[in-house]
Amino acid sequence: MTRFRDYLIGKKDAFTLEGRIFHSVCLVALMGLLACIPFNASLGLTGLSILMCGLLVVVLIIYYFSRFRHRTSVGIVILLLMNNTLLMVNYYYNSGINGPSSVVFALSFLITVSIVPKRHFWIWLPVNIVIVLGLLFFEFNTPGAVKNTYPDAESKFIDIAFTYLLCVAIILLITSFIRNSYYSEREATAQKNLALEISNNTKNKLLSILAHDLKEPLVSIQGYLELLTEYKLEESERLNMEKQLLSRTKDTAFMLSNVLSWTKSQMDAVQISLTSLPLKQTLASTLDVLEAIAKEKGIELQSDITDEHCVLGDPDMLQLVVRNLITNAIKFTFPGGDITVSAQKDGTNCLIKVKDTGSGIPAAQQPSIFSPALKPTFGTGNERGAGLGLMLCKEFTELQGGSISFESELNVGSTFMVSMPLCVPSDQEKSIREKKGVSF
Repeated sequence: MTRFRDYLIGKKDAFTLEGRIFHSVCLVALMGLLACIPFNASLGLTGLSILMCGLLVVVLIIYYFSRFRHRTSVGIVILLLMNNTLLMVNYYYNSGINGPSSVVFALSFLITVSIVPKRHFWIWLPVNIVIVLGLLFFEFNTPGAVKNTYPDAESKFIDIAFTYLLCVAIILLITSFIRNSYYSEREATAQKNLALEISNNTKNKLLSILAHDLKEPLVSIQGYLELLTEYKLEESERLNMEKQLLSRTKDTAFMLSNVLSWTKSQMDAVQISLTSLPLKQTLASTLDVLEAIAKEKGIELQSDITDEHCVLGDPDMLQLVVRNLITNAIKFTFPGGDITVSAQKDGTNCLIKVKDTGSGIPAAQQPSIFSPALKPTFGTGNERGAGLGLMLCKEFTELQGGSISFESELNVGSTFMVSMPLCVPSDQEKSIREKKGVSF
């Protein structure tokens, strides 16, 4: 239905609102003329019926050139000139003040307001008013010049009633179209404003991260390097400082990686490639790197993932999600604590768990844990993040068709759970990818 309507009146991106209203008016006028021609003929108004046949052909030509040749402005001018001319003829041959011409002139006034640009109001509205007042003045001052063309009183009342009903129907169609267009434009504007607000929030968040969260560790790294360069330090002090420098550099690199991933996900369409992933093999390199980082903090990282665990996902996204969850667990776990990464089947899904014995999440922060509103917090070793890790985990998990949840108890620890679809036979992967709108 929408395609058919767009074909008849034109699409929004091809025609202005006035142009689409003009096409609607032409179509309504054609339908009205098709109804009036036989009606007037039945009342014995043969001359008027012939006049309307000519008008029907002209309106059809104007509609064609406007809709399919994009000559809308010319079509509007021709239609209004012809409309006013024919209304004067109709007034004279259709009983003047005793006929329905005054109602038709009022309808013409509404149509003119609907289709002409605002800057042309001062031309066409005075024309309409001058014509009506001029015809009334002419008929009043020259009695008998305008004859009553109705064969009897019944025909007069039928014609006036029919014209009124037709005008009301046309007014209803025009106003309904204008209202629908207004609501549609308002909704589109609201969506654009929302997108602009999101874009501004993204920009502000990014600037905040660049101005503070990344500046601070870079200044710290600069300080370490200046100390190492300008001062003679004991070997133990130098080793300790180099260790701190390496740790801060890794944290900054990881933070920058999250910032870039988040920025790309906000500004570009993220490309997803779903495929069958042997979980243990996919996460092996990530777990090896994070195990070394955990050991540096005195935390034991254990993996309980076997070769039988296989999920349908994007390898890069899945590694980013698990890497962020484990890094977060290391950040909030005290030295001597434990972190366990495990996987288990849960119906048609695979549940990946990252459990720690850390500080837990305060109840006040839990509702906004995956939200941009969550402010960055310091870890048990004074580590600082950009506040993007868990938000990225949620976004990227859902993009793969999975879900994420958590359980946490203050001073006991937290468990984050990522539910991913299990691997399926290769002949089913294509249908799943097509359903989710992703590719290999």
